[in-house]
Amino acid sequence: MMLRLGLWQGEGVPDNRVATLQEVERVLADAVEAGASLVVFPEGYLTGYYIPELKTDDLADVEEALVAVGRIAAEKAVPVVMGAHVLSAEGTRNAAIAFSSAGEELGRYYKRLLFGDWEKETFVPGSHPTRFEIDGLSVGVLICYDVEFPELVREEAQAGTDLVVVPTALMSPHQRIARQLVPVRSMENQIFLGYANRTGAEHGLDFVGLSSISGPNGESLASAETAPKLLLADLDPGLLQHERADNSYLEDLERFRNG
Repeated sequence: MMLRLGLWQGEGVPDNRVATLQEVERVLADAVEAGASLVVFPEGYLTGYYIPELKTDDLADVEEALVAVGRIAAEKAVPVVMGAHVLSAEGTRNAAIAFSSAGEELGRYYKRLLFGDWEKETFVPGSHPTRFEIDGLSVGVLICYDVEFPELVREEAQAGTDLVVVPTALMSPHQRIARQLVPVRSMENQIFLGYANRTGAEHGLDFVGLSSISGPNGESLASAETAPKLLLADLDPGLLQHERADNSYLEDLERFRNG
């Protein structure tokens, strides 16, 4: 079954959760009208990404806002992956929360590889993958810097994941990650990969956009430049089968390891 993936490249409304939720509703309405069967928002979209001196009080209303995201997902009848900073028993997390088309929470992925001093001082890293199924495709979740580590993407491929979605907050001058590395991750693992980046600026960080949806041979199925944009691409499971039929990297790697 074909899955139409939607990625929103944009930003929320700073310090205004209500207005950000209104943006979520608007984007989802547009995505559903365009036939999307899964919509992914950028890293920290619901809360803002870079918040110097982030305090627990700043996130006191996030769970309530996430309930609202689930309600909107149910109203639009579309699964959603939402980037947000959240509180957990272990501490503050950089998270991506997946919702079903009924608004039920499917899982929370906590960013495992933290980037730079601010993230390492602010967040507790995650330790486990998060996966769910949409329209017959297995979907895995990573966040931004995670995708720069081939081991994490390979782990998803070895687990049978067909699509990896990556809420992102890639800033200047790191455009090479989006342009060069991301397509390689999809190709070397023969999977679909959706990379949803932010736009705009926060406290001196300039986000570069360059969101993309890549196919299992690294080809671009949809891409953006720097402006806000809804990306859409149809993910055909037949492409996965075709790409893996001639040579399966995973099968050949297994044979190599086993001598």
